[in-house]
Order: sequence, then structure tokens, then C-alpha cells
Amino acid sequence: MASRSFRQMIFKRSIFAIITILGIMTLNFFLIHWMPGNPIDTMVPRDPKFNEALKYDLMERFHLNASLPEKYLVYMKNTMTLDWGISYMQNSRPVADIIFNDMRWTLLLVGTSTIITTLIGMAMGAFSAYRRGGAFDISSTGVSLFFYGMPIFWFAIMLQILFNSYPLGMDWWPQLPTGKYFDTIAYGPTFKWELPIVLSVLKHLILPALTLSIGSLAGVSLVMRSSLVDVMTEDFITTARAKGLTDYGVLRRHALPNGMAPMVTLIAMGIAFVIGGAYQVEVIFNYPGIGYRTLNAIYNRDFPILQFIIVVGGAAVVIANLLADVILLYIDPRIKIA
Repeated sequence: MASRSFRQMIFKRSIFAIITILGIMTLNFFLIHWMPGNPIDTMVPRDPKFNEALKYDLMERFHLNASLPEKYLVYMKNTMTLDWGISYMQNSRPVADIIFNDMRWTLLLVGTSTIITTLIGMAMGAFSAYRRGGAFDISSTGVSLFFYGMPIFWFAIMLQILFNSYPLGMDWWPQLPTGKYFDTIAYGPTFKWELPIVLSVLKHLILPALTLSIGSLAGVSLVMRSSLVDVMTEDFITTARAKGLTDYGVLRRHALPNGMAPMVTLIAMGIAFVIGGAYQVEVIFNYPGIGYRTLNAIYNRDFPILQFIIVVGGAAVVIANLLADVILLYIDPRIKIA
């Protein structure tokens, strides 16, 4: 059973998380409404013959003629009641429908790459620490540092070029789709749970997921290696070796459990950013996820979509931090409850 101090810590940090989310919502509202330009200018055609009465009807419908405090109260009320309104530009579609439709593709892309990155990155980092100073450690660290400092948009473009041509005349070189989430020309714009469409989705997923995985793999691997190297210099590791444990036994039973603290935070943040989308990759691969939708909303000043995407993404980061703190208390007893 959880101790009283532990429950108090959870309550205190939950209150801080709620205050932080409210701050994110408020800052998000004012930053978006201080953006230059007026959404009504993108909604109505630039035609002198356009009926001005329709323009004022749109302003009334979307509360664009209200004062800033009135807009803020409506925004906070809608956010609290999950009434996210309708889009300015997407044929008056509900914002929730648009976001949840895009979210499933972002979860597929970023979620897949996050799982691959976490598993392979942790294994690489652990083996590098286990063979510190060896050939694998030196080579993997060098490659990781290269990809860690690599612009992800450049890598995405290189993959598009590489897998959309036959380098050096190699006819056997695989050709992979470089855009969209499945073949909409062959199967239509609507996704259906049919085997050919599912296979097309998986094929279109390869390059963007590979871009994200390799771009993020380096960071996970380096953090894991650094954490384990620090732990393996501690006195209790020397004691474990003196008791006759093998290097692998020391790594598995002592070093890994004590070196997981930084990884918990890193994994939690990685999962949180799944909701935020991968802006560069989604744009370059024309992958219609949350990141792609966010940039379109900024360009079109589609405030309802933009403000709720930011709120959901910010809340996900705050909640992920809270969960990471709770997990760390279980896996690392050295952390004091405060």
C-alpha cells in the first residue's frame, strides 16, 4: 500500500501539473490570437462583388467580432467541456473529427518509430557500455554522434532520393513510396480494413518511420551508454564483481536497474511527443498527421484546430513528466519524496 508521503507527493505534483496545463492553455490562446493577420481574410474570397453580409455572418458564427476577453472565456469553456468547435477552413468539420483522424496516422508513424528506437537504442547503448573501449563501442558511438547531429529533414530527402532511383544502375534496388500514407490513387482516399490497403499503408510507412527511428536512435543509445558507464564505476559494481559475478551478470542484475533512471524520462518524453507529431518528416513525406495539420493551420490561421492541437500536445508532455516522476520513485529508491 502506498505510504502517506507518497500519496501527498502524487497529490502535490498533480496540482502542479493542472496549474501548468492551465498556464499552457492561457499562453496558447494569447500567442495564437496575437498572430498577425485575420482568419476571416482566408475564409472569404478576394472579390469586390462578394456579399459583405456573408462575411459578417461568418464573423458572428466563429465569434471573431467578440472582444479578446470574451474569446478567452469561450475558449476556456470549450476546452473544459471538450467542445472543440469547428474548423474555419475544413468545410466546417468538427475539430475533434479532424484531430482524431490525423492522430491515428501520427500514432502509427511516431509510435512505431518510438518503439523501434527505444528497443534498439537501449540494446546498442547497453552493449556499448558492456564492451566499453571495444570496436563496437567506438564505431557505434561515432555513428550515433553523426546521426545525432544530422538534420532530420536532410536525411529524409536523402532517403527519398535513394529509394526512388536506381543508384549505379542497380536494377534490383528496392523502390519505396515517398509520400502519402497509402496509395490513394489505386484504393481511393478513404482507408478501409482490407489486406491490399493495409499492405500499402505498411509500405508507405517504411521511409518516414526509418527516418524518425534512425534520427532518434542516436540520442537513446548515447544516453543509455553514458548512464551505464557512470553506474559501472560505482563501488557496488566492484563489490558485485568481487563476489564472482560475470560482466554480463553485473550488467543485467546491477548496472541496468540502476542506470534506467534517465531512460525512463527519455522514454516518457518520447511517448508524449508522439501526440505532437513529427513536423519535418510529415511535411517532407506529405504524411497527413498532426504535425502536417498544425503547419497548415498556422498558414490558414485556423485557430480552432491550432489551439487545441497545442493544448493536447502540451498536456501530454506535462502528464508524461508526472508519470515519469512516479515511475522513478519505484525503480530508484535513492530519490527522495518531496
